[in-house]
Amino acid sequence: MARRGDNIHKRKDGRWEGRYKDGYRENGSVKYSSVYAYSYSECRKKLADAQASVSKPKNNYNSEKLFSDLLIQWLFANQIRLKGASEAKYNNIIQSHIIPVLGGLKLSMLDSSTINLFLDRQLNQGGIKKGEALAPSYVRTMAVIIEAAINYGVMEGLCNPLRTPINKPSIPKKELVILSRIAETTLTEILMCDSSKVAIGTLTALQAGLRIGEVCALRWCDVDFENNVIHIRHTISRVPSPNSEYKTMLILDTPKTPSSLRDIPMPSSLRKVLLIAYQNRTSEYVVSDNQSFVGTRTFDYQYRKLMKKYNIQIFSFHTLRHTYATRCAEHGMDAKTLSRLLGHSSSNTSLNIYVHPSLDIAMQYLEQIYCSA
Repeated sequence: MARRGDNIHKRKDGRWEGRYKDGYRENGSVKYSSVYAYSYSECRKKLADAQASVSKPKNNYNSEKLFSDLLIQWLFANQIRLKGASEAKYNNIIQSHIIPVLGGLKLSMLDSSTINLFLDRQLNQGGIKKGEALAPSYVRTMAVIIEAAINYGVMEGLCNPLRTPINKPSIPKKELVILSRIAETTLTEILMCDSSKVAIGTLTALQAGLRIGEVCALRWCDVDFENNVIHIRHTISRVPSPNSEYKTMLILDTPKTPSSLRDIPMPSSLRKVLLIAYQNRTSEYVVSDNQSFVGTRTFDYQYRKLMKKYNIQIFSFHTLRHTYATRCAEHGMDAKTLSRLLGHSSSNTSLNIYVHPSLDIAMQYLEQIYCSA
């Protein structure tokens, strides 16, 4: 039986494996390495030797250097891997929340207790305008930024590592909403008979699982009628505007992760609607009437008007994607294929976040198990 508690476990091939921290990656995340042996005692000795040999950061940091300097340096160093929207989000959090409170601290004075106290206050009264509570997910992002910046500083020899962990707020799991089969059928019938751009985009999300930004960015050159495939190559992102008159602007951007670049099979019902729309197109964008793309907020507003027009209960546009994922899973699609269609790097994301457990499907299985005799 594998021993636990000392990062040593027995592998299926009979060897013992010991894992240890072996520094940090460029993005600030911890890097792990392993040692192997055919006995527990030997593995434990190898692990102790490996841990002892890990080079510790030099204590040559500048005691006068401020945390604000490290945050800005970390963000600049990570620009190459961050998408425009992510960089803008991180910069806003750093400038609006972290620097005003922690930025003036010297790196030599920064510790976990100070950071945890800051996060707790942000969670309860961190709102900029009225001092209201902030969402746990938003405060958790602050914690991730702070931890990554400090790990980067450790790797660069600018500061010492924290002695105790940062307490990241837990995020309550939201109950996902999906359409019932009756509601989905009713909505599909309505969308099939409505030739408006918003109806076409809504049907595309429902039958291809696209995000709203991907719907707005979809161009006719991405719709392959010959092979019945939709190519996802772009999305709409909001980034800081170089024009001082506006804080942000929308751009046609590449997806956030490589896995979001994907090809999605096009059902015949969706192909029929898109082919008619293609023959009457007035723009290179599928859901636009002019040469520019439609913004996500504008499209969401049009979508809500469409639901109200047909007296349909308004639900989040992302519910269409939830419904698509759940229906695929209910019909036996394997997790790896589903994750590829949704643009996830991990199949666990698809199953744990987007696939809604269906009581109807569970009942069918139970009927087969206990009532088949």
